[in-house]
Amino acid sequence: MKKRRGLKRYYRRLRQCIELDNWRDILLDKSRWSYFDHLHFDRNGYGNVCWKERKEHLDVLFGHFLMIEQFVENMDRPFQIFAILVLEDSRYDALFLHTPNYHTPEEYPYIIPAGYKKEYPLRNPSLRNYLVMLAKQGYTVFSSEEKKACIVFKEHVGDSLYENHDNKRLNLPCTSD
Repeated sequence: MKKRRGLKRYYRRLRQCIELDNWRDILLDKSRWSYFDHLHFDRNGYGNVCWKERKEHLDVLFGHFLMIEQFVENMDRPFQIFAILVLEDSRYDALFLHTPNYHTPEEYPYIIPAGYKKEYPLRNPSLRNYLVMLAKQGYTVFSSEEKKACIVFKEHVGDSLYENHDNKRLNLPCTSD
C-alpha cells in the first residue's frame, strides 16, 4: 500500500469544518430552513482502508455533532440532528441537519424507517465497540443489517426521530448491553 503524505494537515483541516457556520446561521434565523443538509467527512474513502482511519473520521463527525449540540442548548427552534453511518463504506457516513420547511412540510420530522432496531451491528466488531462507547456518552443507535446502516442521534438534542413522539423531545430510558 502506498504511503499517503500530509495526513496531519488533512485531519487538521477536517476538524475545522467551515460548513458548521452555515448550520449555525440556519438555526439562528427562523426564516431559513434545511432539508436533510449533510456533511460527509470521508469523501476519499480513507476509512475503508483500515479501522484507524475510519475512527479518525468518526471522531471528527461526532466532534462536530458535539459542537452543534452545545450551540443549540436551550434553543427554541424545531430541528433534528443525526448521523447516518454506512457499515460497508465510510465515504457515505454523514452528519445531517433537518428543519421544517414550507416546500415539504409533510417530511418533518424525519422518523427512523422500519427495519431499524435499537442494536449494534454485529459484523464489524471495531465499529460495534465504537457505537457502544457512543451509547455510553448518551447517543442512541439504531441499525439495520438489511440496509447496512446505522442512525445515531441524541434523544434530547432537537426533535425526536421516534415515530410516536408527537414532535416532542422524549425522555426514554436507556437500555444497556
